[in-house]
Amino acid sequence: MLMIVMAMFKEYVMPAYYFYDQQTIFEIMKTTFSFMPGNSYGSSAYFYRVLGFEKSSVFFGLLSAILIMGTYVFILIKVRGGNLNLVDLGVFLFFIFLSVINLTWQNKDFIVFLVMLPLLLTFASRKAGLILWTAAAIVYAYYFRTYWFLFLLEFYGLLIATRFVKSGKGVFILCLLSMFALSLMVSIVLGVDADSFRTSVNEGRLDGNGDGSNTVITPWVPAGNPVFGWINISITWITFFVPFPLILLLSPYYLVISFFIIMMFRRIWQVIDRVMANKSYPLLTIFSLMVIAFTIIQSMFEPDYGSYVRHLAPFYPLMFYVYLSLGTVNKVNE
Repeated sequence: MLMIVMAMFKEYVMPAYYFYDQQTIFEIMKTTFSFMPGNSYGSSAYFYRVLGFEKSSVFFGLLSAILIMGTYVFILIKVRGGNLNLVDLGVFLFFIFLSVINLTWQNKDFIVFLVMLPLLLTFASRKAGLILWTAAAIVYAYYFRTYWFLFLLEFYGLLIATRFVKSGKGVFILCLLSMFALSLMVSIVLGVDADSFRTSVNEGRLDGNGDGSNTVITPWVPAGNPVFGWINISITWITFFVPFPLILLLSPYYLVISFFIIMMFRRIWQVIDRVMANKSYPLLTIFSLMVIAFTIIQSMFEPDYGSYVRHLAPFYPLMFYVYLSLGTVNKVNE
């Protein structure tokens, strides 16, 4: 109930830069009258225009919050034999708070949340749920974010390849190899480094104006060839699980965020290790690999850690299903 109330009145308590995307979409609505292939802002503006949400709305905050909280309740109901101690509860509430802050206003991330909802059907039929989600993801990739085609390729590639590995370490190595393949592909097809998009976006953002430039992701090694591009996105990917650049800022705010991120992904990798050895949890395999696949694509495109956390928000319910299922997997493995 508290989260729903917060969703309705968040604009009165959150900093203005949280709502830049929303304001941009509202401005574009005035001149947008159709979906635009590959145009995330233009297509988002038309999406909300069709729904009739052409300005900031308390009703939209209420409606989206109820949908989000209902999804979390559904996930909690579907977890069987999981554990929820005080630390887990803290992690759970923290990510729910991030969901409410990032998904209950008219932006691109709420649309992604809607795209992810067909996956809930996988609890009744894995094949039907995956087919519907894939269709929705293809439409989203075409009209909103072209890099979602890479995400689909990465996810299904991992889903097939992990049939031949039996541990979390094997999955980790597969991920590194897939990033090397992506780096080569981007270099050959586009003639740029794998992280060139992030670099170009960040060139004009290093002014410290509270828009995420304080957590900007900079290259770890010089650019210039596919191997260096691979090293850059690989290190960035690892920092998504252990965000030491945020920890080194020594800010209480970033230390808290880093703690919860580490706790979340530590558990997800533990579950991946168990399900790879057991091969008896297809839903956990699908959800965990989907999250990991998306972080791999994020390692190429996210300009800063704030954007990383925000764009991952539509995946939080899936992440919690994986997070809370460790107890079940451990009991069976025993």
